[in-house]
Amino acid sequence: MGGESEHVIESGNHHRCANEVSAQACLTVAVDDAAMRRVEAFVSAFAAEHGLCADDRARTLIVLEELITNLRKYGYAEWPRPGVAEVILSLEPGPQLVIELIDQGQAFDPFAPQAPDLDRPLDARPVGGLGLHIVHALTEGRRYRRVGEHNVTELLLRVELFDTP
Repeated sequence: MGGESEHVIESGNHHRCANEVSAQACLTVAVDDAAMRRVEAFVSAFAAEHGLCADDRARTLIVLEELITNLRKYGYAEWPRPGVAEVILSLEPGPQLVIELIDQGQAFDPFAPQAPDLDRPLDARPVGGLGLHIVHALTEGRRYRRVGEHNVTELLLRVELFDTP
């Protein structure tokens, strides 16, 4: 497809077929000051319903907060009003959680920038980049695609489930 670029960093194969997804939920959210409150409620409800452990719920929220904060500050910086993002959570066998973030912000591959040099003294490092480094550290797989006017960012987390009541 013309206008599509892709950068993939992943561990294992996480291409999905409809019968491999055991649970899926979607949230469309305005990327504004209240976005993370709505995302947190959405992730918390999904985690409770499907038995995600507290650590995996927290990892999910940390990576989404970083990506949505960057989207708000940079992806939609030139927009006169808040842009919109779609968050899709898919629980798959393994178990693993696939997080998809789809937006129409400026094209940006969050996995293309070089990782920060953490061995350099703090005052010798450029500002920024640590949040995306944390996203990388908290996920087992990452994939970015630009499809037409949309950024499609996918993250893979291996998760632990507990029995739900």
